[in-house]
Amino acid sequence: MFVPEGNLKDLVIRYVRDQERSISALTKQLENDGYSFHRLFVTGYLKALADVGMLREKEIPPAKVYMASAHRDPNLYEMVGERCREAFPDEASQTRLAVAALQKLFRRPVFLREMREAGFPGTVDASAASKDEREEARRALMKLGLQIPTNEPAYRVEERRNDVRDAILCDIIVERFGLMPLVVDTKQMKLMER
Repeated sequence: MFVPEGNLKDLVIRYVRDQERSISALTKQLENDGYSFHRLFVTGYLKALADVGMLREKEIPPAKVYMASAHRDPNLYEMVGERCREAFPDEASQTRLAVAALQKLFRRPVFLREMREAGFPGTVDASAASKDEREEARRALMKLGLQIPTNEPAYRVEERRNDVRDAILCDIIVERFGLMPLVVDTKQMKLMER
């Protein structure tokens, strides 16, 4: 969601994840969210996403509708959310861990929409960021062309050592970049350490 070159792709996939949509419905939804694209551009973009397997295309004359492909790689937010849900059974701990992971990664407070992208639709059990911190993060994202409403809440957790958070971030990097062959699973002990 917050990667400028992946922004449109992630938005489109999020729109069609829950329900299939026509080209005109997607164009309207994008416009409602502040992205004004010509219908022909959206048509070509959807066709390209379907060609690379990220979307499925179905013809319902006179329209074509698009839906998410089952073979799409999860984005960073989805990966963090999935790992946090695996780490703890209760949602409050999961959301705090997700805020901690994203905050550590981005070095800024985490906005509500980022938590939604990570798959946490409920309340976020973390401290609200101060107005100054939220505004500084919002301005930084605006420089990238990402519009964040001034009233959107942002969250933070106290910065301290968190082995679970660090393991989640390491696992995501290792998995995403295929680094498993470089990882040593066991630690060799010397006779003196016993």
